[in-house]
Amino acid sequence: MSHTLFDSVDTAEQSLLEQALTQAVATHGLDMAMVSHFFDARHLPCPMPLLKAKLTLRLVADGHALYLIATDKNSQHDLVAFCQKNGHTVHAWQSGQDSSIIYHFIIIKN
Repeated sequence: MSHTLFDSVDTAEQSLLEQALTQAVATHGLDMAMVSHFFDARHLPCPMPLLKAKLTLRLVADGHALYLIATDKNSQHDLVAFCQKNGHTVHAWQSGQDSSIIYHFIIIKN
């Protein structure tokens, strides 16, 4: 996978994000090529991760996915509920500990 998906984050974080995404894709039996967009919503307060997901999903083709990361713990509930309501498939997990928890989402646009 090229770093072009993660151009919006610094070089040191790119390999960590690639590793997290690669592992999640393998775990859920997905195709890496379907992940066409990435959005870094870390440090954005509620409801911004949800709003940014909605806007970015407009750019995602049906059957392709958005990989979004966030630090707002409300994003877990908000994004999963949004996906269920709108028929999108979502795979969610978290990494880190305590104050450095990152919530990861692969949202497949249906």
